[in-house]
Amino acid sequence: MQSHFQTKFRFRNEFEANLTLKILVHLVEEHADSWLLTRREIEAMVGQSLDAPALRRAYFPLKTIALLETALDELSTLSLIVSQSEGRTRYPVFQSIQLDQVCERLMFHLNVAVLPRLTQWAGELAQVKNRR
Repeated sequence: MQSHFQTKFRFRNEFEANLTLKILVHLVEEHADSWLLTRREIEAMVGQSLDAPALRRAYFPLKTIALLETALDELSTLSLIVSQSEGRTRYPVFQSIQLDQVCERLMFHLNVAVLPRLTQWAGELAQVKNRR
């Protein structure tokens, strides 16, 4: 996954790695232009509560949904480079990532310029899964 994006992921802990990987796999497989994730869906995705003592210690003084802003640092700056006949262009993967602390949800807005690349990667990911 890392080779497709023009970055070297640096995660603080397993929670960040797990959450980021699951979001990226969903992004590549589905690549909808926007995606709403509720707190309950995030907790199911990572298999633990956002109120877990270990997470609260790791992200102190942030609470519950606000800790996701720090945990998703790598995603907010993620970009990819598209080679074209005129040269190379860097596109941010997300147009925006919105955090709603009141309703406890995240909204990802995909940059539509990356959709063709995500479609290509979805095919590659499906081939890898079929080989297993």
